[in-house]
This record gives sequence, C-alpha cells and structure tokens, in this order.
Amino acid sequence: MKNPTKSEMRKWEVESAMSTLQRAEEIKKNASLMRDVKSAAKKQAAQLMKLGGPVKKTVAKKTIKRKRK
Repeated sequence: MKNPTKSEMRKWEVESAMSTLQRAEEIKKNASLMRDVKSAAKKQAAQLMKLGGPVKKTVAKKTIKRKRK
C-alpha cells in the first residue's frame, strides 16, 4: 500500500472536519443531549479544579500615555 500524498491527507482532514462540524450542529439541536453534556462538563470541570486549584485572574495594567508639551 502506497503512502498518501499531502493533498490526499489534506482532503481527508477537510472531510473529517466537515463531518465533525455537521455532527456538532446535530448535537446542539438535541436539547436533551446538550443538557446532559453541560452537566458532564460541569462535573469534569469540578474534578479538574480539585487537581489544580483555582485559577487566578491576571489583570493587565493600563498605561496612560501623556502628550508632551
């Protein structure tokens, strides 16, 4: 069996991504499934928080440029 070319690999990658996006839209339209997905995501996030602790927010300091006279 020959190795696929870069263009063949890219074609498969694009087709896979398109399929994934179509499936994502189907999932979003299923209210019952989305409710369960959100519940599972919350549980997983809670488990991850136990491992790493809370994430601290970093605040960017805003610098004020003054005009020179």
